[in-house]
Amino acid sequence: MNIVLIGAGPRNLVLAERLVAFANASTQAHTITLLDPFPVGGVVWNPDQNPKFIANTISQQLTLFTDNSIPKQQPGLTGPNLYEWAHHQAATYLDTHTFKNEAAFRDEIAVLNPNHFSSRAIFGLYASWYFDQLQQNTDANTQLVFKQSKATQVRAITDGHYEINLADGQQLTADDVIYTPGYTATKPTDEEHSFQVAADKNANWQYIAPMQPSAAPLDTIRPADDVLIRGLGLSFFDYMADFTLGRGGKFERLPDNQLVYHPSGREPHIIAGSRTGTIPHAKAYNQKPHAENYDAIFFTRTNIERHMVNGHISYADFYQLFQNEMTYKYYFNLMSDMAANWPFNRADFLSSLRRSDDLSATANAYGIPANLQINWSRILNPLAEIPTDYQAFMQQYLENDIIDARKGNDLAPLAGAFELLKDLRGQLRQYLEADALTVDEYEIFLKEFNPINRLLNVGPPLLRMEQLHTLLAAGIITVAAPKFKVTITTDGYQATDEQGHTWTATQLIEARLPATTVKHTADPLLSELAAKGIVSSVALKRSDDSIFEIDAVHTNRKTQQVIDANGRQQQHLYVWGLPTEKWHWFTTFAPRPNVGDRNLRDAEIIAETIFNA
Repeated sequence: MNIVLIGAGPRNLVLAERLVAFANASTQAHTITLLDPFPVGGVVWNPDQNPKFIANTISQQLTLFTDNSIPKQQPGLTGPNLYEWAHHQAATYLDTHTFKNEAAFRDEIAVLNPNHFSSRAIFGLYASWYFDQLQQNTDANTQLVFKQSKATQVRAITDGHYEINLADGQQLTADDVIYTPGYTATKPTDEEHSFQVAADKNANWQYIAPMQPSAAPLDTIRPADDVLIRGLGLSFFDYMADFTLGRGGKFERLPDNQLVYHPSGREPHIIAGSRTGTIPHAKAYNQKPHAENYDAIFFTRTNIERHMVNGHISYADFYQLFQNEMTYKYYFNLMSDMAANWPFNRADFLSSLRRSDDLSATANAYGIPANLQINWSRILNPLAEIPTDYQAFMQQYLENDIIDARKGNDLAPLAGAFELLKDLRGQLRQYLEADALTVDEYEIFLKEFNPINRLLNVGPPLLRMEQLHTLLAAGIITVAAPKFKVTITTDGYQATDEQGHTWTATQLIEARLPATTVKHTADPLLSELAAKGIVSSVALKRSDDSIFEIDAVHTNRKTQQVIDANGRQQQHLYVWGLPTEKWHWFTTFAPRPNVGDRNLRDAEIIAETIFNA
């Protein structure tokens, strides 16, 4: 039996262990092959990338091992999370293997603590070690192989069998194929195409399309050049680090805990902006054990069912319950500050909140000062009213975020409340995939909830926000006001914002990753599968019989098996992860230990489906 896994990122590495466990328990011969043009770990976790790029999850919350929080049909390999491995196995592994970043790895493992955001490269090193462990734990009938090559075509040759063509000319046959590519290239929009054409026509211009920042060609950008960056999310922070730390600049922490930046003189001047102008909130310092879960008070099955009509809850009620959860956590943390004096009994106030349907009214009735009451309108639309001195405003906005995040992800009033978007992510998915929302309401959820989630819970580590704050003060970065727009002039790319500021530069970077979709993919493999109807996007019927189309690969939500254009389930073809985004909600996360992680659970289900067929 031949099983081919396309992509060697965390999902398929986790799945490989589960497949090996099932194969080892079988008397049949099995060959399990992973394919990726990058080393084990894939492009995001490439061990050879610049170690200045850091993960967005702390080291104790990253793993590749399926733990006992996941029900398993077959026992398998257990092992350490990233932090534990760094302290017990990493140095020995480096002694016997050669890596480009060895010196940086040894420096990092010497100081890595459980709450550090490690380099992405060192997780790639962990992935390499993990894969070696898997290979050493296969029995005589099981082969586990990694080929560093790109799969360019998957073709059905007979019922239940596939032929896979590789970029290097090799050809494989498979009984089961699991396609988990991570981010793939997309077709450029008309605007992006025009930007690239302009760069091609002008020798000193450069346009960097959406891509992994670690792969972006930045060496041609000269010191003091003006660089326009579109996007203020996580990719922006990667480019920020590359243009400063990556060019020899250094940050120093002073005794008062503030950062100062010592430039190398090789930095360009960055002008960054986006349509909304908002910067996602920083991830606060971790205060929680890695397996801790939050017990919801408002966002519970009982409350959701209480609001249901004909088996469904409206998005408005669904979101209000979740917002109430965050609001309660905010006030709970506010009350936990023992230095504060309140003219009421704290326990009575919290008890009243738990019984309340209008938490803001309850807070007001207890006399919470207006400046201490949570203001969701301001949180979700912080740039509704902005002063003329936008840079000073942004400095203060970032400083306020930093002050709150330093109080920790459990105790900070705001950061602690926002953390619930991560802590309750599993429950959110369960309700969504159980169709608690109708198609109409799910469409509203994707449109309204996703931006809230990105703003409050998909921000950079606190350190990166501190660095941005420092670089703004140093004048190395300028953040544009909302409605950041770029056009082409004879002198270069011209950017404007709603305050009338204008910048012209010959360097333009799209600070975002390509969206892996069915209709706009530039990946030849996925394009061909879609053209043949083997994979298709998701088409859902609204209440008025119109179609809501989600540009994601349609799969069985439980087993990840593909649903083709005719609605038939492909028994031996699986698509997992990013290509299914929005059909599966929030797929951009790495496996987390001891919490019943969705990636680990899905890997077990896929392995069971393959071996129990």
